[in-house]
Amino acid sequence: MGPEEKRFTGIQSPLVLALFGTAAFFVVLLGLKATSDIFAPIFLASVLAILFTPALRWLERRGLPTALALVVFALILIASFACVILVLLLSLSQFQARLPIYEALILQRASTLETVLAGKGIYIKEGLNTDILSGTAIIKTAIGTVTGVLTNIVGLVFFLFLLFLMLASSKDLSRKVHGRQSRGNAFATRFAAYARQIQKQYSIQTLSNFLSALAITIELFLFRVDFALLWGFLAFVLGFIPNVGLIIATLPAVIIALILYGWGTALAIVLIGILLNAIMDNLVTPRFMGKGLNLPMLSIFLSFLIWSWVFGFLGALLAVPATLLLRMLFQSRKETQMLAIFFEKETSDADPDPV
Repeated sequence: MGPEEKRFTGIQSPLVLALFGTAAFFVVLLGLKATSDIFAPIFLASVLAILFTPALRWLERRGLPTALALVVFALILIASFACVILVLLLSLSQFQARLPIYEALILQRASTLETVLAGKGIYIKEGLNTDILSGTAIIKTAIGTVTGVLTNIVGLVFFLFLLFLMLASSKDLSRKVHGRQSRGNAFATRFAAYARQIQKQYSIQTLSNFLSALAITIELFLFRVDFALLWGFLAFVLGFIPNVGLIIATLPAVIIALILYGWGTALAIVLIGILLNAIMDNLVTPRFMGKGLNLPMLSIFLSFLIWSWVFGFLGALLAVPATLLLRMLFQSRKETQMLAIFFEKETSDADPDPV
């Protein structure tokens, strides 16, 4: 073997290929981040299409033709989206109308703190008042941004159109995947397993989020915190964010409780929220997400950080399906299997051989 052949063989070593694969992976991440406005909605629509396909098949099994089943499902989905958006817009409008009241209460409570500190020679009045007013302005900007997204009719119509196109082609795609799977194609087998994993994860997570949101809503009603339904809905949505979703969802309610009723009520809500999050993370998540999906908890948390950086808020919501997709792609090639072990608790001998 000549020197040129030896150099070429060295490039084919698993370590060098893994390094090249890692570098290519980060280049792809940077590209996805730069085009997140395009690819984040597409990926969200793809995940929703996987989740909604069983419901569409259920309608077909009830005797509806495929086209009619799609129309019925589309009408149900559009009506659901419209109801959620209307409720959110109404709640946000009411919340924005109460912001001056919250601001006045904060300034009133801050004046007590300023008086106590002034007696000790510490003067913070000017800076604290500026921070409070700046915080209120940031909240107003955030509400305006969310309202703009919810009322972006063109974007919503485009997203729903894309989702319905994916649902319309799901039957043909499923037929192709099963056909290749029956011929022993490893990628088709892994893709089918990925779809089942996503459906399993979100069916469990949806129930878990509903129970958590119900508990939080009841808690906030008992403590008479404003907009309990809004914060409960926020808990349901943010519950799809691994590890920290429920904690983030309770922060607005805690702040409002602090403004309205003081530290005692706020701390009680915080403690109950931490307890609820601990129960979900230590009982529900490890049992169903960690074990069933074979994802280490560290990988789940790191995926939340990485995909949030890449796709923003949608990336946080889609961290687990994005990580499962990445693991599937890594497992499908011998050259990248070394990278796939970082997304697994253990290697299963029953896995299909990589192509």
